Amino acid sequence: MARLAEPAVVVLNNEDPDLSYLCTDYIRGYASFLIKFYPNDTNFIEKVIRTGLQRYVMGDDMTVGGDGEEEVEFQDYRRELRSMLNVIGLRRPEAIVNAIEPWTAEVTAGGSTIPVNKIEALLNVLFHLHEIIPVIFHRNQIYFQSNMLQNPREGVSQRAARLPIVILEGLVLDGRCPAVHVLYFELACRYERLLVLQAQPVVITHIAAAFLDQRGISIPTGNVRTRIVYLFCRFVKSHKAVLGPLVSEVITRLAPLLAVSPKSEDNQLLSPDDQGYIFEATATLIVFGDLTSEMKSQYVGELATTLAMKFENGLVELNAARARKADEETIQIILQFMANIIGYSSRMSKAFNNAQSMKACNCIEIYLKLVKLFVETLSPENSFLLESTRQFAHRLVVSMEDELMPYMSGIFEKLALVSTDLDSMHHLLIFCHQTVAKYKKAMLTSGVDLGNVLAIAARTSLQEQENNLPAKDDSQRALLYVQRAFVQLLFTVIVSDCTPALNTSPGLLDHVLEAAARLALSSDQTAQKVALSSLAKISLIIPAWSARTLRVALEIPSLSHITPSDAGSTLVVHEVCATLTSLHQSDPDGFARALRELVPNGFSDQLLSALTNLKGKNLDKQVMTIYSSLRNQNAQ
Repeated sequence: MARLAEPAVVVLNNEDPDLSYLCTDYIRGYASFLIKFYPNDTNFIEKVIRTGLQRYVMGDDMTVGGDGEEEVEFQDYRRELRSMLNVIGLRRPEAIVNAIEPWTAEVTAGGSTIPVNKIEALLNVLFHLHEIIPVIFHRNQIYFQSNMLQNPREGVSQRAARLPIVILEGLVLDGRCPAVHVLYFELACRYERLLVLQAQPVVITHIAAAFLDQRGISIPTGNVRTRIVYLFCRFVKSHKAVLGPLVSEVITRLAPLLAVSPKSEDNQLLSPDDQGYIFEATATLIVFGDLTSEMKSQYVGELATTLAMKFENGLVELNAARARKADEETIQIILQFMANIIGYSSRMSKAFNNAQSMKACNCIEIYLKLVKLFVETLSPENSFLLESTRQFAHRLVVSMEDELMPYMSGIFEKLALVSTDLDSMHHLLIFCHQTVAKYKKAMLTSGVDLGNVLAIAARTSLQEQENNLPAKDDSQRALLYVQRAFVQLLFTVIVSDCTPALNTSPGLLDHVLEAAARLALSSDQTAQKVALSSLAKISLIIPAWSARTLRVALEIPSLSHITPSDAGSTLVVHEVCATLTSLHQSDPDGFARALRELVPNGFSDQLLSALTNLKGKNLDKQVMTIYSSLRNQNAQ
């Protein structure tokens, strides 16, 4: 093995990655052997580290940040190098740190004189440093573990944690290579917790300054800019407390990027998605900045007013375009512009949380005016705005309490008016579920007709149920999602004490519950479980439905798709057992009589015995066994 070691390092050092790759497995194994049995033999280990890091640098014949075949294959080669170095890093992290420290010092001191490929390689190594020395950087969560300071490698831990900070403080972003800029900001976000641990927040403000100029969100390269804009938003949300005192200065720099226009995306510096992140970051800075609640309200109000004005101008332009019978492309551009504005309003609302709520920042009225404007514009003719408007309504449910109640009926009315296909109905049911889950009984006085929503969903859920088309068909898949959303909403209505909504008209309750019963007997196990659980809950509230629930529960395990070897079937049968147990406990004598009326005595006795004496998985297995035995008897 020793005789092969030196030639292996020579091969590893070959400039051709395909040749170098050939010996990585051998070196990985031999290095592990040496570290375990000959820990004092350091020459070979140091040579492997030095060579591995040299080969980590991309060759001059490749483009740094390129996506060609050679560049992609080189990234795979780098993964092998990291895996090889990891064997050393697990036991000898100080050897890895010793090799990277001078490289870091060289890059930060050399500035623009250092070749781009060498800078990129160092940044890439630091980005993946947690993979190479996981004993210092947690394997799953990318941050420096403070408890490592108590172990014998205290000095190495501190030195390793210092490496990303040094490069973030000292690297000169000179614009030679956009990929280097992206890696720099990726580092800032990956090691955000390391930055928080710094005694002085100077490095955070230094990185923020880089984000805000040509080095960052204003970089000319489009795809790179998009990534940096996302990272900027993430950075702001992570360090909002430190950036709080700089809110006025940062917002001044961001102001030109907040301008929106209906022009084609190709003619703008930022894409709509990019602008969404900028709005979210700006709102976060305002909400968590060193400002009074009145100033926060003023800043957010100014942004919201500008967006509302642009939206109204878009509406005027849209009506004019339709009046003159403009082409569909022109109309679509205007509608997309209006949808983008609604999206920006949604992204701004993400700045609020429990610590800095919308109410605490005096922004409730601002957003109520926006939702009123957006909802009033929604119509079958403007159905393109449905998705963005619904997402905005989702955000307000998250951010507001009872303040939204007076508007809830109007929101539902307009969303329901435009939700005419299965996909949009599915999302409407999800929104309804969200509101009921949050506001519970308050929904009964909101003006929203939950019973009608459930009745429509029930009627839609049963359409073509008998055909049972394969789920691969798009329309059938959409119907499946509606069915699942329907039973989930029904369950939430029941457990949220909103069942009075099912008594608003004669026969409504039975219609909705019968639809749930049929879905409990369907072949979709996800819908089956929730539908049966809904019937079990309602039976405790309305005992008249206990008999129907019992019949459904008894039938489910006999269905052809329920088999002992299927994990999904096990979950469904568990729900059956929970339902039978609930019915049994609520009225033991009545349950026993009803059971004997529905099934043969021998079968009913076995079930009663199981329900009385067993629990949990044991009960599930016994019920499955009883039904398997019955199925075998019927087959004979």
